Amino acid sequence: MKKAKKTSSEPLKQTIADLFGQPPQEFYRQPVLHINCKGKLEIENCRQILQYDAQCIQLDMKQWNVKIEGDGLQLKTITRQRLLLEGKVFQVVLSYEQNQQKKEGKG
Repeated sequence: MKKAKKTSSEPLKQTIADLFGQPPQEFYRQPVLHINCKGKLEIENCRQILQYDAQCIQLDMKQWNVKIEGDGLQLKTITRQRLLLEGKVFQVVLSYEQNQQKKEGKG
């Protein structure tokens, strides 16, 4: 009777570590836009608020500009890492700023 070959558990350990491991640190610094269909938006790592009134909010999110149009828009929470916006959102317009890195002197 032949014995089954013992296989190394290293590939399995690496697969499990990849599944449950943390993403790279720079992953957490990326701008993120979460949209809740009940009229709430959570924005992470926004660089700058370019325009703000009850009908329009425009945000600089690194390489993207985000324009949110609606009615009764209110910034409920403003911290360095997070904005919470509430109101009736009619439209979200995303525009890509291709030359953003050149403006920062990185390109």
